[in-house]
Amino acid sequence: MDSAAYADAVIPPYYDSMIAKLIVKGRDRAEAIGRMKRALEMFVIEGIKTSIPLHRRILADPDFAAGRFDTHFIERLLSKNGAGNSTKTGARWRIALRCRRCT
Repeated sequence: MDSAAYADAVIPPYYDSMIAKLIVKGRDRAEAIGRMKRALEMFVIEGIKTSIPLHRRILADPDFAAGRFDTHFIERLLSKNGAGNSTKTGARWRIALRCRRCT
């Protein structure tokens, strides 16, 4: 994980939209996808809207897992499953990050 945020950090209301970046690798596509699924299960950000639910849905999609995607993949995924992110509002948000090494 690459981030300037830390556990219990306070994120101001005009935060940079990229709070953290999660990167995994594997010997092949299947292993990398499995590691990313595990990492996203352990990655917790509270109090702000994130793209984690969308990334989980992408990784769970059989076409994505098989490498069958194109520039319209996300459009199709959202049309069959809906947008699905929850939003919380407030003047300030608190972030809780927990991530363990996923090997």
